[in-house]
Amino acid sequence: MSKQDETVNSESVVGQRLSKIQRSGDMFLVFRDRNMPIASRITIGRGGQNMVELDDSLVSRYHAVIQKVEDDYFIEDLISTNGTFVNGQKVPSGKYILLHHGDVILVGRTRLSLHQLGI
Repeated sequence: MSKQDETVNSESVVGQRLSKIQRSGDMFLVFRDRNMPIASRITIGRGGQNMVELDDSLVSRYHAVIQKVEDDYFIEDLISTNGTFVNGQKVPSGKYILLHHGDVILVGRTRLSLHQLGI
């Protein structure tokens, strides 16, 4: 896989640490045959500073963030140009939406899903 095709910035220190974390009950962001644990916060966007970097012209540079708060997981659209969708419903810009196991997130043309370890 070429560097251009790589969608997860797994070479970063944070990306390497996250790939080693696996506890029962933890939520994973799944896309393009990758599993990324959500330890606390994952940023999604076209910019290289994001933990999930998507090469998609419909994705904003800083598109969305998934945040773990205690045992719950939330997604926020970062006022992106084309919006963020969870199970077909648009996430209101600047608002957090509670996520659940099996939810499907659409960012640009990229489909991501949430899976909980042990379920």
